[in-house]
Amino acid sequence: MNKVRLTTFVTFALGIQLFVSIGLSTAVLKLFYRDSILPGISVEGVDIGGLNYQQALTTLEQGLPWPSLNNSLVLVGQEGKTTEIQFSSIDFRVDYEGIAKEAINYSQRASTWQDIRLLFGTMNTGHKLPAIIHFDKEAFSDILNELANQFNQRPRDAQYAITGDKVTLFQDVKGSKLDVHQTIKQLEDLSFGQHKVNLQFEVIDPTITVEQYKGINSRLAIFVTQFSLADGERTHNVKLASDLINNLLIKPGELFSMNNALGPRSPESGYRQAMVIADNRLVPDYGGGVCQVATTLYNAVLLSGLKVTERVPHTRPVPYVPVGKDATIAGDIIDFKFMNNSSYPILIVSQVQQDKLLVSILGHREGVSARLVKTETQRSINKAPRQYIQDPLLAPGQVVVRNPGIDGHEQKIFEIIMENDIEIERRLISKTVAEPVPEVIALGPKVKNKGVLNK
Repeated sequence: MNKVRLTTFVTFALGIQLFVSIGLSTAVLKLFYRDSILPGISVEGVDIGGLNYQQALTTLEQGLPWPSLNNSLVLVGQEGKTTEIQFSSIDFRVDYEGIAKEAINYSQRASTWQDIRLLFGTMNTGHKLPAIIHFDKEAFSDILNELANQFNQRPRDAQYAITGDKVTLFQDVKGSKLDVHQTIKQLEDLSFGQHKVNLQFEVIDPTITVEQYKGINSRLAIFVTQFSLADGERTHNVKLASDLINNLLIKPGELFSMNNALGPRSPESGYRQAMVIADNRLVPDYGGGVCQVATTLYNAVLLSGLKVTERVPHTRPVPYVPVGKDATIAGDIIDFKFMNNSSYPILIVSQVQQDKLLVSILGHREGVSARLVKTETQRSINKAPRQYIQDPLLAPGQVVVRNPGIDGHEQKIFEIIMENDIEIERRLISKTVAEPVPEVIALGPKVKNKGVLNK
């Protein structure tokens, strides 16, 4: 029993002694490093342990002279396109004051009883603080906005070509828009000593994709009517209405309305006054001539085998089609409608050529191969090597980028012809090779490490 008590007492006494020792050691360290930095703390390889705030500030300025005033920041866009700006134009610099303050604050936090592991860990293995950078975000944002037109790429809608009655589709291309916010974040995260930032982009989808055209492989029908160019107002309305229905895509099961496609026939919508048939008489009204467009479309729809759901003839014959082949529309009361009762999308193609109006219906026809032409880009990057040169004319520790360097690349663009989703032909249409330009960095004489100060 006495041995147990003795063991307990000794253990308790040793614990008290250890607690007091650690407490005293911590108090001494906290007092000793109250206004200075703990040993083992460094920033990007520059040792600032044992220094006070002002000494650390001087050491950092000499040891981390980045960037120099004449250094350039390289902005790298898509396909390796680059542009350079001066670091000074956005007040880009290392925040030496902020780093020194953070080092002092870190040392004070570590020199407490609560952070005893942090304290001894720092003194035994060291601690690396990141370099804090500062730049004018508003100035950088203004520069990026000015460069946007240089780097932005507009999307390209899917296209088609008609050869005879065969339709060939051309792949849509996504566009891109410079993302200023994300690019600023890239600069905030720039590693110390780097001089390149990859511009960030948001993808802009095209309005019409080749997927929407999928299945269209043939011209199902075409119908042509003629008009007089002498009547300028009526010709204007025919061209306007033709443009409004041109390239309209109608999905399977979708109902087409001529009135919805053309909108109200009013001067606000761009229509002019021309002769129309009303109550079996010719009278002037806005939109005169649009019935010829409706009639031409009606006949193309009939020839293509689509389902007409609403059609009203004129009250008297019209000169541009045989009797019984016309269709009229009026306000939102009389309409021409048809349904895409096929299993594939259809496309209305309406064009004015001289004094003729041509309306085609594109769709799917069995036994006709679906042909698609698209491009493919292959690109490989050859990183720019980094070269260091010694320059005794520079200040000790000074670093100057003589040339920021440019990555090299090889880019190939192929045109690929697909038939029924199978590649049948591929040909190289473009090849560009750019050799890398080395990044050249000049170094001044090395800074002597001051080490830990004696107190």
